[in-house]
Amino acid sequence: MLLSNTVLAQEPIKIYDSKVGQSIIVLADNLEAFPYTIKLEIKQKGLTLQEPLPDYFVVPGNSKGLEITRLNFKENSSWQISYKFQYMEGDADAIHDNDYVYQLPFKDAKFIMSQGYNGTSTHQGINALDFTMPKGQIILAARNGLVVKVKEDSNLGCPSSECMNQGNFVRILHDDGTMAEYHHLEFNGALVAVGDIIEQGQEVGNCGATGYATGPHLHFIVFKTDGIKQITTKTKFKYSPDKIGYLQEGNMYTAF
Repeated sequence: MLLSNTVLAQEPIKIYDSKVGQSIIVLADNLEAFPYTIKLEIKQKGLTLQEPLPDYFVVPGNSKGLEITRLNFKENSSWQISYKFQYMEGDADAIHDNDYVYQLPFKDAKFIMSQGYNGTSTHQGINALDFTMPKGQIILAARNGLVVKVKEDSNLGCPSSECMNQGNFVRILHDDGTMAEYHHLEFNGALVAVGDIIEQGQEVGNCGATGYATGPHLHFIVFKTDGIKQITTKTKFKYSPDKIGYLQEGNMYTAF
């Protein structure tokens, strides 16, 4: 037996159902400002899917009552339905614009890139960049977009994975569906709020050492998801007036 409007997942994603005429509609709410990708399995008796289930569903940010699938009753049959699902932050349909040229995320300064893509320490298997810089250094948006998540309430950092979830950050959604994060901001170090439209080069935060960090630095990452895990991507930067390319670990980069 199906209980109409029963919540089947905890926030921020809610999956629930409603009986409408001779159909059962499966709906999704996304209470966050950024997209989630949902993998859904349905077991049913006495019901038929109107269309085969895709491998995943993308639920945009701030969605409520989004229909993700519909089932019809079979005539003269009792029916049952159950769900199994998982969800992941990000848009599995996103395709990174590899021609986009990112800006160095700082101004009026020169900093070493202490760890690069698939780096020698904590970046193994991850396309992320670390810039060593002093606490309080102003961080700029490397690309324009929409602010979809901000954490700035932590003042805890340590060189251990025990502090992983204590890092402050700003997350920005790009127009190609990928998202960037600017990590390890200081306490109350965000200079933007959820809902802000950000231009490339705009101030977004102050560097800190919160979270899993041995000292103050900026951890920059661009990602999507495949519905199960985070997929990170390399990004091209303009790092001098006449040079564009991928930044290299150990090199010094100067804002211009």
